[in-house]
Amino acid sequence: MKRTRKHALDTRAQILDAAERVFMQRGVSRASLSDVAEAAGVTRGAVYGHFRNKLAVFEALFEDASLPVDPFIATWSEWDDDPLGHLQRNLTFLLSQVLSAGSARRLYTIILSRCEPAVETEVFWHRIDESRRHAETQIDHALRAAIERNQLRPDLNTQRAAAVIHASLTGFFLRSLREPLPPAPEAEARWVVASVLRGFSFS
Repeated sequence: MKRTRKHALDTRAQILDAAERVFMQRGVSRASLSDVAEAAGVTRGAVYGHFRNKLAVFEALFEDASLPVDPFIATWSEWDDDPLGHLQRNLTFLLSQVLSAGSARRLYTIILSRCEPAVETEVFWHRIDESRRHAETQIDHALRAAIERNQLRPDLNTQRAAAVIHASLTGFFLRSLREPLPPAPEAEARWVVASVLRGFSFS
């Protein structure tokens, strides 16, 4: 029984590894489960034994990596004495994560540049939009808290600022895909986030 379960888990992991490679190469819409099965070295039936459809495979990639659908969902606490500093550190970590080699960069590359709009990906596109709105709301809340603590000018439109911040970080990540990996991703992320937030400061 244990051996059978281990074999099933190994097969599932094998399928997900192959799916990540296939989605990166061909895009989610153009790739098929047959392509995934071939890359994984298993039958199409084996893939369906673990996942009901391609969308389920795609969702499992993020669930297994414990990653949200949007790369810039910041955490914050209303009790934080330095909400702006906390936001800056949090966004720096998140941007650094996607500027570094690893599963986060690969998966967000797939979702932001290899997940073409199509009928079969429509449900997931709704999730992408919801996740983006959630990310912007989190940033918005942090900015509002920063205003309350006199860290930002009181007339700042936090909703628009949150949208600009999120779009700036997403755009920088997509731009980075056309260039070699930065040698110091954390320092790069720190500079980018500081530069973006500086535009909304008192000065």
